[in-house]
Amino acid sequence: MSNEHQPNSTVADEILHRGSFWLYPDNETAWPEDKELALMILNEPIPHSESPLFARLWARAQYRICIDGGGNRLYDFGKAEGTLEQFIPDAVVGDLDSLQAEPRSYYETRGAVIHRYSDQNSTDFMKGLKYIDSVMRVDHDVKSCLVVVFGGLGGRLDHILHTLKVLFNNHKQREIVIISDDNLTFVVPKGRNRILIDKQVDGPTCGILPLAGETILTTSGLRWNLDHHPSSFEGLMSTSNIIDEPSVIIETTLPVAWTAQFHPRSC
Repeated sequence: MSNEHQPNSTVADEILHRGSFWLYPDNETAWPEDKELALMILNEPIPHSESPLFARLWARAQYRICIDGGGNRLYDFGKAEGTLEQFIPDAVVGDLDSLQAEPRSYYETRGAVIHRYSDQNSTDFMKGLKYIDSVMRVDHDVKSCLVVVFGGLGGRLDHILHTLKVLFNNHKQREIVIISDDNLTFVVPKGRNRILIDKQVDGPTCGILPLAGETILTTSGLRWNLDHHPSSFEGLMSTSNIIDEPSVIIETTLPVAWTAQFHPRSC
């Protein structure tokens, strides 16, 4: 990575997004000492569980949370791979209507907290974030903890849309990165943003989704850039774009979702 893309070389008021460098930090994007990691597993087959990335993030995380039926997914994965004892979550949380008896008993007897929230006005994803906030160290706020979510963008459309809604509703309070089978997704807030790109794992295809309403976009670093162009769900959306540069600049008047193809390293 050249010096112009290092974290300390951003222009005034530019917001830096490490993106996949959170998952694969190097000497120039080393993990900040004051940054914690929370791993959340939603109720979908665990994306890229066969890659070294899952075990690496599990070992790095301070908080490992299964969201209701995510406990079944982790249990099934561990049973199939012979790694049940290696992956014991700190907690399984939610309304627990999906957690099966066998994984519940297995994890509970090995020290995992089984925490039920009876509130039906919030989803299990929201309950998981609430639980993380409740167990964080008292000297840390939610902004000091990156939340990496496995799953949430596959399966039922209403679940996918809600995952994106939670992503947008929380983007001012915390950083959330979602790993799905094909993509890495996070919210880019209004203002000028720089996204660091690791071409070993990012892209080439990407999209900028104006899910908060019509925004004005200016971009650089993409194959097809925009210059103060309106973008909305009803109008133009920058989808199936191509990443050309080692960083992408997005200037936007409203928060947008950045999503790019993601290919975990094999080692």
